[in-house]
Order: sequence, then structure tokens, then C-alpha cells
Amino acid sequence: MFQILKLINLICLILVFFHSSQAQESEVFDEKNQAQAFAILSAQYSKDAYLLTQKSYFSNNIYDIKQNCDTAIELCQTAIVYADSAFNAAYDTCEYGMMVMLQAKDYQLRTIAGLEKLKSINDAEWIHSLSEKSMYASANAIVDAYSASLFFEWTEVLDSNIETTDSIPLTEESEASDRELTRLEADEYSYMTVKELYGKRLVEIDNELALLEQEKNGTNDERLDMAIAEINMEKLEYLRKMKGSEDRLISVRNDLSEEMLQIVHKDIFTTDKKGFYNKNVPIPTENKIPDGLIFKVQIGFFKSQLDPTHFDGIFPLSSQKVDDTYYRYEAGNFSNYNDAKKAQKAVVDKGYSDSFVIAYFNGEKISIHEALKKEKATD
Repeated sequence: MFQILKLINLICLILVFFHSSQAQESEVFDEKNQAQAFAILSAQYSKDAYLLTQKSYFSNNIYDIKQNCDTAIELCQTAIVYADSAFNAAYDTCEYGMMVMLQAKDYQLRTIAGLEKLKSINDAEWIHSLSEKSMYASANAIVDAYSASLFFEWTEVLDSNIETTDSIPLTEESEASDRELTRLEADEYSYMTVKELYGKRLVEIDNELALLEQEKNGTNDERLDMAIAEINMEKLEYLRKMKGSEDRLISVRNDLSEEMLQIVHKDIFTTDKKGFYNKNVPIPTENKIPDGLIFKVQIGFFKSQLDPTHFDGIFPLSSQKVDDTYYRYEAGNFSNYNDAKKAQKAVVDKGYSDSFVIAYFNGEKISIHEALKKEKATD
């Protein structure tokens, strides 16, 4: 059989989830866009099932494989409960999202059916084949569940009233810092995951094609010609899907880079968001600074605009042209001086030893002395 890529590195935990067998009984989210939230949870349980099916694919221990089957089936069953919850919560606000969610559920059911068969046989070749089919079915369930979450309307119809929200509900982890993830952040995570899974399948397809071409090796075999043609068609379809995911991710990230510069919160700042800024997602320039007292970290003055990759994961970033000569690069929005100083230390640790804290009040740059006086007055 063809070689499959190592365990994929899926996205960091998007939203915290509770291990309950009934989604309807679990107060997972206390917001109105529950369709999207449940779809993401369904994707995450499918992800855990996928990891177990992949482990079974590589294992030669029948006992371990069958144990993995039991756990994966339970995970898929929970994923289906969340899929049903997402479908029901969506009502008629997004027919396409509901259709994609049903596709995810179908793949989850296929995964369970394959795993149930796998439990009842002992033939190594059949076990390997069924593990492979279950693995692909669960991977498709992840893609479709995440895709469905992107199509569900942010405004949901509940109790005959239309209510809106601008952010995703707090998770247990984010509750302590009192910040809600925005929809754009959730969409970025989802598109990243979808893109990664498409990319993984494309690598697998290339491996399949290489092995088939090697087997053919100049022979006139219609069976192999047909298999190669079919796989090439599949490759073209995945390339199209990959391009669509990349385009949407670029669009979401451009909007996200602007949005994050309007939110004042220490937890938005990070030095680990590598690959975010690039030629397609440039560092925002001349952005509006939020009203009130704002602290930022000035990274430096430069005679010309720098390549976005120069800043090695620092996020969020903005630049301003000063005196029509220099470009000033700044990071983050902080409500107090201490948070900004901690961020400055992180920037220095990245190699920008000349960085320092600056302050703005209602969009106008002020001295740190004046800013500290204002901060103290509000304590």
C-alpha cells in the first residue's frame, strides 16, 4: 500500500468542549449562533476519531486496533449528536450549510459502519483495508463539519426573534481572561484546518500516482490507465478545493488583521503567529487607533517598508509613515502599561532590542509620563 503522511498537525483547540453524550443537555455555548458552535464541536470529535483510525491503520496489533475501534465509534456517535444539534439549531437560515452538515453526518455514519465491520474480522488484509476506508471517511467528516460551520449564518432565528452577536462565546480557557473569540478568528481556524486536510489528501494522491506509474512502467494495462485517470481527476478537484480554501483564508486574514487592531486586550498579542503576514496579507498601514488610553510596543523605525515575514510571528502589527521618510512598526493594543511592558519583553526576546512602549490617547501620541498619570487617575 502507498505510504501515508504522518499524523496531521491539526489546529490548536478552537473551542473548549465538554464530554457529554447528549449535546442538547450540555450547556456548551451560551450564544445565539449555536449552529456554528455545534458544527465545530462535531468536527473536533470527528478529528479525535480520525486520529484513532489512523493509528489503527499503522498498527499490526489486532487487539489494539479493536480497542481503538470502540473508542472511535463512541467519538463518532458524539460527533453525530453535535451534527444533529447543528442542523436543528440552524433552522432554515442556511440551507447550504445544513446540506454540508448532513454530508458530515453521512461520513460519520460511514466511519462507524466501517469500524463495526472491522471489529468482527481477523483477516489482516481486510483489517488494513477497512482501517483505511474508516480513516478517509472520518477525515471527510472533519472537512465537511468545519465547512458547514463557515456557512451557518451568524444571525440565528430563535423564538421568532432575530438576534445578532459579534463574537463567539467564551470558552473555559478564555473566560479567565474575559475575552471572546470573534467570528473571524473562528473562521481562520476552520479554513486553516480545511486547507491542511486538502493538502494532506493531495500528498496521498501524489503517492498513489507515483506507485501506479511505477507499476505500469511502460506496459499497456487498461486497468492501470483507468485508475491513473480517475486519480488525476480527483487531484484536479482537490486542487480546486485547495485554491478556494486558500483564497478564503487570505480574505479572512486580511479582515482579521484590521479587526484585531481595534480590540484592546493583552491576550490578542502573540509572538507565535508565524506565516500570518505575507504579500497577500500585508501589515495594515495608517489604521485608526482605538479611543481612550492605549499602550503599544514600538518595534522600530525603518527607512523603508519591511517584508512582513521580517517580524517572525509578532501579531497584531501596524505601520505608520512618519514625516514622509520613516516607517514606524507597532504591535498590540494594551489597556495598561504593565501588560505592554510584558509584551515589550517578548518582542526583545525575539531580537528587537530597540523596542519600547509608547502611548496614545484618543488616537494622539502622548508621553509615557502623561499616560501613566491618566492610568493612575482611572484606578
